Order: sequence, then C-alpha cells, then structure tokens
Amino acid sequence: MYFQEIHKMTHFAEAIASAVEASGATLLSDYEMFLMACDVYRAKVVKYLRGEYPSIEQYKRARAVLKDANIIAADTDYSRLWRVVARGKEAADEIVCSADPYCYISHLSAMQRYGVTLRRPEALYITRPTNEVVKNLIADRRAKDRPRLTFSQEVIGAPALLQVRHPRRVRGRNVSVKKTKFPGAFRPVRGSTVRVASIGQVFLDMLEDPKICGGMSHVLEVWDEHAQTYLKEILQRVEEAGTDIAKVRAGYILSERMSVSTKLLDVWVQHAQRGGSRKLDPDADYAPRFSDKWMISINVD
Repeated sequence: MYFQEIHKMTHFAEAIASAVEASGATLLSDYEMFLMACDVYRAKVVKYLRGEYPSIEQYKRARAVLKDANIIAADTDYSRLWRVVARGKEAADEIVCSADPYCYISHLSAMQRYGVTLRRPEALYITRPTNEVVKNLIADRRAKDRPRLTFSQEVIGAPALLQVRHPRRVRGRNVSVKKTKFPGAFRPVRGSTVRVASIGQVFLDMLEDPKICGGMSHVLEVWDEHAQTYLKEILQRVEEAGTDIAKVRAGYILSERMSVSTKLLDVWVQHAQRGGSRKLDPDADYAPRFSDKWMISINVD
C-alpha cells in the first residue's frame, strides 16, 4: 500500500511538473501551482487518483517531490514564490514581471530599452497599481479561476492568491516601484515575461515624472532627438491619458522647440492657464522666463 501511494504521488508530481514546464513561467506561487494540480485531477491524466480535486496534503507532497527533483526551488528574492529551475538565471526585469503580473518596466529603464537614452539606470524602474487596485484585480482573478478550483478554497485550506511584495533588490539590482491608481499603457516583450511601457507612455511619463526619467534637461534632449520618430504614438497617448499640464508641456516642446504643427496642438493650447504657476520642470523652482502661448514657466536651463 505504501509503495502504491508513492507510485501515485510520483506520477501526480510528474503531471504537475509538465504543467509547470508548459506554463513558461519563471516564478510561480503556491496558488498557481495548486491550480495546475486541480487541472491535473480534473483531466484524469494520472491513474488511481480519485475525486475532483487534490487535498492540500496531496499537493504539498507533490510539491516536495518537485523540489527534491530540482524542478522548483524557493526563490532567493521573493520568499513567497517558487523559481522554475530550468529557466536559468534571469535578469531582474524578467524576474519582477514574472513575480508581479500587474507591473511593467517604466521610466528611465523603459527609455533605455527603447534606445532613446544612453544612460544606464542603477535601479530598475517599474510601475504597478496601488495595493487597493491590485486587491480588486485579485478578486476578479479569483472569480475567473473558480471553475478551475470547483470547490471553496477556504474549506480545505488551499493556498491564497497574495499580493506581491517587491524587495528593494532583485538579482542584485535595486528596484524602484511607482504605485498609481491609473497605470499606463504597456506591451509584452516577445519571447519573455517582461512587460514594458508603450513608447507613447514612455514619452508621457517623461512629462509627468521627469525626475525618474533622468531629469527634465535630459527629457528635453530625448524629445529633441527622438520625438519626431514617435510623433504619432506620442500625440495619441498624451491625448488619451495626459493631464492638462502634460498636454501643455508636450505642446510647448513640440511647437516651440521642434516647430511641429498639428491640429491637436491647437486643441491642447486651450489647457493653458493665464496667471498660473505652471512649470515645464515640476521639480525645479519657478523661473521668470515663460512661453506666452502655453503660459508655462520655462524653468530649465
């Protein structure tokens, strides 16, 4: 009887291992692997397994087999997650995006990826929703996953779906996290788990958070050199998601520094406010030099 149980558990663990491999994931939570275990049960791919779902004890025994076989290992940076050993030693950007499905590479790190800056940021900059927003996203995911579980998690003590806590350093690299209620546009990077801000979002972020994009002086250098190349994407993203001040900053840069003329700039100029204290660089002091058209202090040397 004992050896029969070992035989059953080995085949159960092998089926989960196949699911782990097929997922393509670099990091996995207990919640995600338990879902895989439920799928294995429901698919009836392993003989002798009875019931509609595994017990938490069965799952833990199968997980121990995977760990002993060096298929998974406790991650050194994300203590709540398991590293898929076969994936090798991924860089920090791959790891943070695998650990957190709601974050993406942004700001100076995204600028470097697109090749619009030669600077190499010491920290990896990422953006993610606020904890409250993520809480709602997790609730939505749990609701979608319910058919795969086919039972109440709370009854048997199955793993919970938890928020990711990013450590200060990942794979030896500092990580800088910006949390926002309104995450920007991003896209997946082909062949990896990495997600990066869209190029239009990158240029919008430069206007709203220049401090973590190399500073406004560097931002202006980047716009002068590369904005014409990505003009369509910039105009579309600033129009869709830019604040009034972002549209004024973009309008000033495009029209008065780059001599760009489009009908959209005629719309944006309506956001200019006479007698206000708006500044091109939000992190610098107000300067007496200003744009009459855009009614903004040009406080950048």
